Amino acid sequence: MLAVLTTVDLIKLAIIGPLFFLLAPAAGLFLKDRPGWQRVVFAVMCFMTLNGLLTPGNWGLTLGSIEEYRGHTKGYHFYFNHALAIALIVAKWREDRKNFRWLPPGIGLFLLYCAVSLLSIGNAEDKNLAFMAAHKTIFASVLMIATFNTLRTEEDFKFFLRVMTWTMAWELFVCLKMKYLGHMYQIHGTFEHQNPLAMYSLLIGMVFLAVGLGPKFKGANLLMFAFVICAVIVECTLSRGALAMFAAGTMLTVGLSLAEKITARRLLTTATMGVVGAIGLILVLDTVISRFHDQGNQASGELREVMKDACRAMVHDYPLGIGWNNYALVINHPYPYSEIYYDWDRSRGMKPNYEVANGVVESHYYLLIAENGYLGLYAWFAVIFVGLWRNIRAFLFFGHTFLRCLSLGIFLGCGLNYAQSTLERVLVQPRNLMLWLILLGITARIEVMRREAKSRKHAAQIT
Repeated sequence: MLAVLTTVDLIKLAIIGPLFFLLAPAAGLFLKDRPGWQRVVFAVMCFMTLNGLLTPGNWGLTLGSIEEYRGHTKGYHFYFNHALAIALIVAKWREDRKNFRWLPPGIGLFLLYCAVSLLSIGNAEDKNLAFMAAHKTIFASVLMIATFNTLRTEEDFKFFLRVMTWTMAWELFVCLKMKYLGHMYQIHGTFEHQNPLAMYSLLIGMVFLAVGLGPKFKGANLLMFAFVICAVIVECTLSRGALAMFAAGTMLTVGLSLAEKITARRLLTTATMGVVGAIGLILVLDTVISRFHDQGNQASGELREVMKDACRAMVHDYPLGIGWNNYALVINHPYPYSEIYYDWDRSRGMKPNYEVANGVVESHYYLLIAENGYLGLYAWFAVIFVGLWRNIRAFLFFGHTFLRCLSLGIFLGCGLNYAQSTLERVLVQPRNLMLWLILLGITARIEVMRREAKSRKHAAQIT
């Protein structure tokens, strides 16, 4: 790492050190026993997952930045909301050491995934790139720890949903500004690309819908408004996969909610959504149809298969992976895997351009198996399946309650993202990774609440 530091990096390092490891902990001491201020800090932490105000931003400082690199990690980045997470962690630790947990349920598997993925560094052409990916992924776990220890009650969860409602309302404002004032076709909002924005909206949108359809509470109707916001954002992106996934997710969420319990609220809300959705679809139908008939669809599909062939070749040669974050390096000239791309160009009568960087595989799972090998892929499956199982178990345990609906929403939002990850590598993108880890922190807290409720129930039966 030191070898890549420049004079500018040293200046940044002089800021990062005190900010993250002195000022953030000191702020945590100030926040101790100040729940109101803690909520403000948590709200800002969540909002900053957008990582931009009116355009794509980079709220933080990067050491060893290589912006021209096409891989998923381009430096040692320290995001400012990670500093807020550290402050919250210190505050809750100092406030209640007995109930504080450095390792919430699920984070051990996540860190195991990181450790297993680092085994690929032995094969990495550029080991520095692998360390960058490890730094980004491991450091992001502070968001899960902060969320788990900050959100402890149903009211805390409802506060989080209100925060995300206004966060998505702001993102919608940015999207509409780009669409109607900037006259953009596919809207990316504060994200680098429209696909991560769409999947971010899908991830939180299903949570809004599932909870909004659940038992009535103050603010429940606002969540239905938040769901509509997410739907409009996804439409603005015109991401084909996300459009289909959002529609399927909506029908699945409504169907499972009605199967869980038919209520007048759910029937009325479903009917209203059907009418509003039909009107909205009519208004944007031409645009959506034209997007699905883009001429680049066939070439894009063929290129996806070429990328997968390259991944298969990499893991065949290196079962532990060719090195975390190294795919975008070794897929180019003069490395042999680039010939898989160039052969495809030649088959279409095109001359390979060795000066232009080849694209990175879009499937998250193929990227994992190429860079992190079979062990990395299996470790990732363990992380996501355990998280899904905990949400299913919470759904089955709690009655017709807020917690049951929240677990259903997280299960569907995450599950749909995992399904879409066959086509998109969004969960390696910082914004999506942050929101996902926050939801895993909530999943961990619900798991603890389930265990405690089960213990109380068992104790009551004994007495």
